[in-house]
Amino acid sequence: MNKKLAGLLAFGVLALIPAPVLGDAVPPSYEIEVDALENWNQVFQHSGTLKLQNLPGDVLDPSRVKPSGVPGENLVYRTPDKNYLRSFSIYGYYAAGRNYDHPMIAISGDGKTYKTITPDIHESGGNTVVYESRGLPAGTKYLKITYPGLGINQAPSIGKVVLNGPSMVDASVPSGTVPYGRMVMLIRGEEGETVYYTTDGTDPRVSLTRKHYSNPIPVLGKLLLKTTAVNHSSSGKSAASMVSTYQYAPAATDAAPAGMVDPLDDFKLVDSRSNLYIAKDDPGYFDNDGSRISRSAMGPGYVVYHTDYDIHTFTVYSSFFTGVPVENHRFFASTDGKRYTEISAEASTAGYAESNWQPYAFEGSSLPAKTRYLKIMLVGSANSWSPQVSKVVLNRNTASVKLVSSEKDAKVKATLSTDTQGARIYYRLNKGADFLPYSTPLELSGYNVLETYSVKDGLLPSPIGKFTVNASSDILVDKYGQMKNANFAGKVKSDAELAADAQEDADYYGSLTPPTDRDGYGGLAGSAEKNGLKQTGYFAVQQLGDRKVLTTPEGNLYFSLAVNGVTANETYTMVKGREQKFEFIPPYEGDYKRAFVGGKDNFSFYMANVFRKTGVFPTEHAVYSQAIARLQDWGFNGIGNYSTEKYGEEGKFPYVRMLPLSSMSFAKLDGISIFDIFAPNAEAKIDGAFDKALTPHKDDKMLIGYFIDNEYDFHKFYSNVPKLKASSAAIKGKLVERLRDEYRTIEAFNAAWKTKFRSFDEMNEAELPIITSASWRDMDDFFAYYLDTFFETVSRLYRKYDPNHLLLGDRWITTAFHNEKFRDPLAKTEGKYVDVISINYYSYKIEADLLQDVYETSGGTPILLSEFGYGTGEQGLNPLLPNSASNQFQRGMRYRNYVEGVATLPYIVGAHLFNYVDQAGLGRYWQGEWGEHYNSGLVNVADRPYKDYLQGIMDTNYDIYKVMLGERAKFYYDFSKG
Repeated sequence: MNKKLAGLLAFGVLALIPAPVLGDAVPPSYEIEVDALENWNQVFQHSGTLKLQNLPGDVLDPSRVKPSGVPGENLVYRTPDKNYLRSFSIYGYYAAGRNYDHPMIAISGDGKTYKTITPDIHESGGNTVVYESRGLPAGTKYLKITYPGLGINQAPSIGKVVLNGPSMVDASVPSGTVPYGRMVMLIRGEEGETVYYTTDGTDPRVSLTRKHYSNPIPVLGKLLLKTTAVNHSSSGKSAASMVSTYQYAPAATDAAPAGMVDPLDDFKLVDSRSNLYIAKDDPGYFDNDGSRISRSAMGPGYVVYHTDYDIHTFTVYSSFFTGVPVENHRFFASTDGKRYTEISAEASTAGYAESNWQPYAFEGSSLPAKTRYLKIMLVGSANSWSPQVSKVVLNRNTASVKLVSSEKDAKVKATLSTDTQGARIYYRLNKGADFLPYSTPLELSGYNVLETYSVKDGLLPSPIGKFTVNASSDILVDKYGQMKNANFAGKVKSDAELAADAQEDADYYGSLTPPTDRDGYGGLAGSAEKNGLKQTGYFAVQQLGDRKVLTTPEGNLYFSLAVNGVTANETYTMVKGREQKFEFIPPYEGDYKRAFVGGKDNFSFYMANVFRKTGVFPTEHAVYSQAIARLQDWGFNGIGNYSTEKYGEEGKFPYVRMLPLSSMSFAKLDGISIFDIFAPNAEAKIDGAFDKALTPHKDDKMLIGYFIDNEYDFHKFYSNVPKLKASSAAIKGKLVERLRDEYRTIEAFNAAWKTKFRSFDEMNEAELPIITSASWRDMDDFFAYYLDTFFETVSRLYRKYDPNHLLLGDRWITTAFHNEKFRDPLAKTEGKYVDVISINYYSYKIEADLLQDVYETSGGTPILLSEFGYGTGEQGLNPLLPNSASNQFQRGMRYRNYVEGVATLPYIVGAHLFNYVDQAGLGRYWQGEWGEHYNSGLVNVADRPYKDYLQGIMDTNYDIYKVMLGERAKFYYDFSKG
């Protein structure tokens, strides 16, 4: 090994740290610089009297700068152009047994005017001293180190200078004897630094046994912690801090009771198992656990523990992949290993998520008497490798902490307890530096995050629990409409930040470069002539080789990439009656009056934020027009459903409309959202409504077509229609009429349906039970009859008033799509009457087999995926499809997988994203207290674009025709790899 490198490894700078270190990257404007002082190349200026020492074989540092004793000797560092200084570490060495004077440290932004600062001083033994300072003022570029000069004491020589590197790692508990089970937290200097540690005495900067710190470390025996922090710059440079060492010993503790702790390194402690193996990959995702049990294949897997003592309690530690829904373990107890009883366990998150894996703990207590067998069953329908079990504890687990809170004198008293008698409780309040011993109830004010654990001598500590306590008010939403308790990058904290966004927006949108090979409708320019597609004058369905495609009025290939909800409508939230949940609601009579709708009842923080940003209150039309420009920049080519239709006719961008069926109250039914086509004069009323709604737009070339309606409850047809009363639902009368025609006598009907009606008239107001095979066949026939009547009527009247535009189906709900009983008759019927079948298809993966089934059953009708999307909980909103994405980058990857995946299917003609702006934090207004509040938007409530999400979108949208035509392979991001 190079001697100089050996010195670097020993005290603080490591150039060989592997590049993929977990943690946030250092911002590009703060480049890491490491000067080992082998020469003057990295020093900006230095006194000529300073000397470079070469000390071959020196174990501390073989090259150093030594002062000559001349007063004021100094060396100066300057950061490269466009880079700044926010921290430094200076490594010094001194002679043993001698006093020394510290150098003077100063910083400057221009190299002329310097400000002296007092750094942190770490004397770690071994004749070594480290000077560190963090959080230097913005704009700092120069660092000056000045020696004090001649005097009684000599200044240390300097061996290394690190600019913008990590600081030493602190520990929450000082070295020494501590109570058994005490948790030690390792504290990094700044966000983005990654902390490593070892417990075997090896150097954490290079050791193969080092562990990535992510959770507090319990002291269960003698513990030696050696720690370091690592950070990276955008250019790939790395630095590691000096090693910090901490030693702990637990106070005397009780002997452990009869029980077991199985770390699952193997199956030696397991009595039996099925469909399981030991997973050893990626220990960093599992709090450094290098062996866990996971299922070998889909289907349940289980382990059975058999003991020669009674099992009273257990804790099972597992990790679940956040990209799929959590399906809890199941637990079974037995006295003899033959007859098992299913038992319950409390499930809770335990510790902190790592990458895409969230740890959970399952705790069972008070098991049935004389339990000697415990079966743990793993299930999961999404994949076989999640969940993974890390540890099983029998009888040696401390129960988790429980919280009971009560209000007193405008404060909250928080009382902590555990079911384990004699256990000590510790708590950490609001991300404090350490867990504190709990003795008496806490009196809290304001909003609090409380983390807790308990431990009894001889037992393992409980899982770390997390509680939130709002001790002063019910404030959930801050003045900008952001969820108050969510902390995320880009959270707005002042009006000035919003005002500055105007220029930020101009720079961002001005930097985008959407493709230039599109026609005026967003189709692929020149593709009509190249592929022999016809110019029809309107959007149309055509055949291109072996696939169905949409074409623009010019005949060019068009894959519909539209965005739903291009409106601020979903950003309005109900404020009346729950004002205490909002930090600030502007006066209705003031500047923000136009952010209210429905009088004073409902308010849009989004509209208010746009006003704060631009100084101009946006109109509905302005929101729509600005969205078109943004969508074009992002590579979209249309406006989807639930947007402001009236602005579509301005001819700026392709758009869709909805037929007016949902507004026809005469055809609504109780308990089921379908159209009662048998209602009196239904056809005549539809005819009149279509004449009024369709005729004015039949020549609109930007109009793609019409959806029939949205998410009918066809999946409730068999359960709800027979319960209706004919006096208020004509469809029930029609069902009875058809049954009368089929069976002719009530006796024949009663025999087939196993009922006791006295007449067919009696059936009109009664519930008809669907319990016999005959009743199911009759309902099948009636369902098919209803579908054919409804879609035939709608299609015929639609084409009567608009022969030019596409009929785009009725936006199936996924429940119907996933059930063959509804999917097949819907596809078969709609294939006869619509131009495109539309499905609101939210999914973790593309189910090509089911989509293919719809296409084939319909007789070859193409499919438009009329609604889909993904979200995260980062900003406190509900995520679309829980656990589908952990951040905005992953949202982009989900979008890419989805859109590029369906674009390669020969029967898919488009995918419409939900939606333009995030929904209001406490729910969209028309749904009241429990309104939808999804992270669904391309921009958030502050009108800030999700740039990481959008980058993924643009990468796909810009290349959509290349993917569709097979000129580029479809993209796929493997979420299973974390």
